[in-house]
Amino acid sequence: MTQQIPAAIFLLFGLGIIGTATAEPQDNTGTGGKGANTKRGFVWAAILPHGPDILIEVTRNPALMAETRHAMEEAGRRFAAARVDTVILIDPLLSHTQNSFEKKLLFKGEGTLPVGVAARAGGSMGGVKESFECDLTLAQMILDAGRAAGFPVTTDAGEDGLLPLVGGGLIPLWFTIRPLPTPRPKLVVIPPSPGVSRKALMRFGELLAEVASKSGKRVAIIASADQAHTHDPNHKRFGFSPAAAEFDAFYCKAIRENHLERLLDVTEKTLIDSWADSPWQTLVLAGALNAVPMQAD
Repeated sequence: MTQQIPAAIFLLFGLGIIGTATAEPQDNTGTGGKGANTKRGFVWAAILPHGPDILIEVTRNPALMAETRHAMEEAGRRFAAARVDTVILIDPLLSHTQNSFEKKLLFKGEGTLPVGVAARAGGSMGGVKESFECDLTLAQMILDAGRAAGFPVTTDAGEDGLLPLVGGGLIPLWFTIRPLPTPRPKLVVIPPSPGVSRKALMRFGELLAEVASKSGKRVAIIASADQAHTHDPNHKRFGFSPAAAEFDAFYCKAIRENHLERLLDVTEKTLIDSWADSPWQTLVLAGALNAVPMQAD
């Protein structure tokens, strides 16, 4: 990319695009500038993809996503430099499970904002098991603030003290928290339902920024998000739609110009035809960036 700036890292992945962008707070406290590591609240933010072939442990063709893998490794280096205490992971789980590509419809049920309250979260990729300690104190602060503000927050206690994570949640952590020595940053997992209005998702992101600031901790927010899926006419499930390239170009432009809130204006038809899984998680991040401005790299 161009100039290196204090930023979080935004990695975009769709079947047709691979690229990187980073963003951290503009006061330069997150990456070694004057007053480094004294800032509290959000100090790092990211959009990271979750295509399984990014992982060496999973892929049958390491060259397939080598460029994206390299970018994810760079994200991990910048994450480590930010010296984060806790990661808030905006997980795409409900974007995947509540929307239905086969029925060509977006989720219309009651929207919720589940907050993980299990002691640990984890799962397996390529036969490799991993788990992460959860930040129950920060999770409870989010729940208390969310209820007070009227958001549809709920608790997710997982199973036997473990919050199950699949690829959408695990892959961003594989390159950020997982490589670090103990004690590693803790984790709060929030999979926003696409049934929550887009404007409410942005307001929730603003609330997360407020809670992070009050926590006294150095907090990162990661939106796990792939992009459009309908790029390939030979794909057995998704097939082809011109909306895929259109959505990806729109999304990239919103990041380059630092206006993620433009996702508020994407039509449901475009979302269905492109089958992007990024808008809901990204809008939570957009709200957080309203409260803590960052410059995309």
